[in-house]
Amino acid sequence: MLTITTWNIRHGGGSRLQQITAVLDGYSNSDVLVITEYRPNKNGKAIRAFLEEKGYGHQFATVTEEKKNGVLVASRLEFEAKTDTRLAEHSHRVAKVQFEGFTLYGCYFPQQKEKQKVFDYLIDECANSDRSIITGDINTGLHFIDEKGKSFYCADALHQLNQIMPDAYRHLHGEKKEYSWFSNAGNGFRIDHFMVSPSMLGDVRRCEYKHGPRESKASDHSAMSLELSA
Repeated sequence: MLTITTWNIRHGGGSRLQQITAVLDGYSNSDVLVITEYRPNKNGKAIRAFLEEKGYGHQFATVTEEKKNGVLVASRLEFEAKTDTRLAEHSHRVAKVQFEGFTLYGCYFPQQKEKQKVFDYLIDECANSDRSIITGDINTGLHFIDEKGKSFYCADALHQLNQIMPDAYRHLHGEKKEYSWFSNAGNGFRIDHFMVSPSMLGDVRRCEYKHGPRESKASDHSAMSLELSA
């Protein structure tokens, strides 16, 4: 079995470091952690040290500026990782991580129309790949399915990406309504995702949200885990 967990910790964690490490401790059965809105500041260093003590000896961060949000990948498995200069100003938003047997894209998408650039990159990257996984804060969903209305930017781009990288959650749960982030007005949105190559759909055993971190206010996002049989 392979388990991957993703979680947006909100602006590097702020004053919630103890809550965040407690949550991560609870998910330490995961083989790989993809942490979004990671910042390489004092909190970030503490989080990385904590994870190393927990056995996540292989780590990669997409950012070096202390006040900049990015992606941290922490793994029990060896990997090679990089950011891609083709993404230009958005290169810090995607960690391309090569494991033995599959490629993982850990993502933290920008806002509004800027998302299109990251979607274009992922569509190009995954078009001819048969062993890839995309996860993280995609900051987008499908109209009327992943939100009550029709407010998402680039929902059509997500639909296009799903044609080559199916939504693992929808594969198991159909059109079930479940949200990973809520606005101040109380409206729910499913914006954290796992997508896998079609050849890997048969390996998907579990794909579910963990709402405890959001409900306890450790962050404003729910965590999400994917379990594969291979």
